[in-house]
Amino acid sequence: MKMDNVLKQWARLGAAFNVTPAKQTPDIERLLIETARALPQFARLLPISVTWLTIYYRLVCRHRLAGFASKKSNRDATAILGLMLSTVKQITESDHFNLVIKICKPADKPGPLFEIDKRSNKLKTLARKNSCASGRQWGLWHEAIEIKHDAIKPFAWVLNRNPSLKQRALFNGNLRASILETLSSEPQAGQSESALARTCYATRKAIREALDQLEFCQMIHREYCAGKIRITI
Repeated sequence: MKMDNVLKQWARLGAAFNVTPAKQTPDIERLLIETARALPQFARLLPISVTWLTIYYRLVCRHRLAGFASKKSNRDATAILGLMLSTVKQITESDHFNLVIKICKPADKPGPLFEIDKRSNKLKTLARKNSCASGRQWGLWHEAIEIKHDAIKPFAWVLNRNPSLKQRALFNGNLRASILETLSSEPQAGQSESALARTCYATRKAIREALDQLEFCQMIHREYCAGKIRITI
């Protein structure tokens, strides 16, 4: 995903980037993975995305994000994702992202977070000298993150332009929210409870209990066929 597309999606979610907002509501969990990949190219993306998360972390489906973070193809981005989420945890004093943070690992080789600081040994030395404690912990040298509340739109604005986020808010980003988002964007994951459990990084027991609640609320349908259970919205 190109940087411009990343910024457009954040703009759609209420972040103050000088770009035309995306035409559709972003897939927040995929956006966070792409943000972690793109972040070294654009330093301003770090404080803005972290600020958004400190305000709206309840909109993030943590189990679904954990599923994405656990994939081998995303391992290189998880150090940056871990840095972002652990910063949010420290600021909010919330355990919302604990599951994801446990999956993330520090960078294999410590160094500057931003590409601009990798251009010379002098800049690398300065980055290391001025790095905050969390940057050193994740092997990604950077200065302390400045939270920018004035760069994020209020929830009424965000929800007005992205009404589908209301469902995420109602479920507080828990496993039920992850299941609904997964079935909506990846219907094939509903071919069995096991497939859904793998995608949502949860146990089958936890999936089944969440499905019981969702089915009671008439939000999903389970079809029993040949010893298997297919789940649909």
